[in-house]
Amino acid sequence: RVRGLSLKIQQHPMYLYSMACPVKMSWLEGFNLKELFLKHFLIITEIFAVIIAIVWPLPGSKLSHPTISLVIVAIIFLFTGFKLRTDELRSGVKSLDVVLVCCISSLFITSLVPSYIVHTLPFDDRVKGVNDTSFSFGPLELKLGISLFYCAPATIATGIVMVTGAEGDVVTAVAVSTITNLVGCFTTPLLFSLFADADTMAQDSLKILMKLGLSLLLPMTIGKLLTVVIPKSKAVIAEHKRKIGMLQSLGICIILWIKLSSSIKKGTFKLIVATDMVILVGILIACHFLVLLLNFLISISCCFKREQASVILILCSQKTIVLTAAIATALPENIGDSALILLPCFIAHPLQMLIDSFFIQPLQTSNLFPAFLPEFCERCREVKHDPQSHRRLFDTGQSPN
Repeated sequence: RVRGLSLKIQQHPMYLYSMACPVKMSWLEGFNLKELFLKHFLIITEIFAVIIAIVWPLPGSKLSHPTISLVIVAIIFLFTGFKLRTDELRSGVKSLDVVLVCCISSLFITSLVPSYIVHTLPFDDRVKGVNDTSFSFGPLELKLGISLFYCAPATIATGIVMVTGAEGDVVTAVAVSTITNLVGCFTTPLLFSLFADADTMAQDSLKILMKLGLSLLLPMTIGKLLTVVIPKSKAVIAEHKRKIGMLQSLGICIILWIKLSSSIKKGTFKLIVATDMVILVGILIACHFLVLLLNFLISISCCFKREQASVILILCSQKTIVLTAAIATALPENIGDSALILLPCFIAHPLQMLIDSFFIQPLQTSNLFPAFLPEFCERCREVKHDPQSHRRLFDTGQSPN
C-alpha cells in the first residue's frame, strides 16, 4: 500500500511540476513562522490586545487601577535600564557635534514643530459633551496623543537596528538613543504641558513628577546599577536581549488592553467614528514625513556624512512608545480619556517603522542626496579645518563665470 501510494504521489502532475521547476517553489524556502512572529511581536500583541478589549472588556476594566499601571511601567523601565548601553557614550564623544545636533533634533525640533502644527487643527471635546466646532478632525484626546507621541525621545532598539541595516554610524546611534531617553524623561512631560491643559497640568504637576520618578527614573536607575554591580549580568542580558524586549512589548500591550477595556466599558471609545480614524492615520503619515524632511534639511545644512545622515534621518525621526505609554498612565484623569490619548501613539509607532523601512536601502548607497552634495560637503569640511581653502569651495575646475 505504501509503495502504491508513493507511486501515485510521484505520478501526480504537481509533484512532477515541482521536480521539473524547483525554482518556482523556492518562495517557500526560508519561511519561518516563528521568526516572523518574534520579529513583529509588538504589533501582533497590540492587535490581540485590541481584539480582546473589544470582545471582552470586563477583565481589563477590573484591572484599571493606577497602582497596577504604575507597577507595569516600573517593570518596563527596569528592563530599559538593563538595555541602556552607556559604555558606547565614550566612543560617541569622538563625534560630539553630530551627537549634539541629533539630540537637539530628537528632543526639541522634531517634537515642537509637528506638535504645534497639530495643535492648530480643529478637534472637539466630545468626550465631555462639548462640540463647538462646525468641522472637527476628532476628539481632543487624539490631538493630545499625537502631541505626546512626538514629544517623546528616539527609540532604543528599533532605530539602532534600522541604522545598522542602513550601514550607518551605529556608535553614534547608540549614544544618541541613550542620551535622549535619559533626558527625555524630563523634557517630554515639560514639552507636552505646552500643548495640554496648562491649568490642569500645573495643579497636578507634583503628582505627575512623583509618579514619573517612581515608575520611570528609579526602576531605570536600578536596572542600570544592577548591570554595573553584577559583572556577569551584561552577558546574561546580551544572551536574552530578545526576550527582554518581548517582555517590554508585552507590558506595553497590557497597558493598552487595560486602558482600552476601561474606555470601552465607560462608552467613551464609541465616540470615535471611521472618518476620525482615517483622518488620524493621514495626520500621522504627514507628521512623520514632515519630521523626515526636517532631519533631511538638518543633515544637509550640517554637511553630515552618509553614515551620520542615516542616524539623524532614521533614529531621530522615530519616537519611542515606552516612555509615551508610561507618561499617559501618569496623566490626571481630567485631562482626557487615557485610552484615546494612547490610540494615536500605538498607531504611529508601527507606522513610522513601516515608512522608514523604505529608506534603508537608498541610504546604503546615498541615493537620497543630490549628486553635488558629497563633494560640496567635503569642501566645507576642508574650509572648517583650513580657513585659507575657502577659495576652493565653489571651484569646479571651469572658468570663473
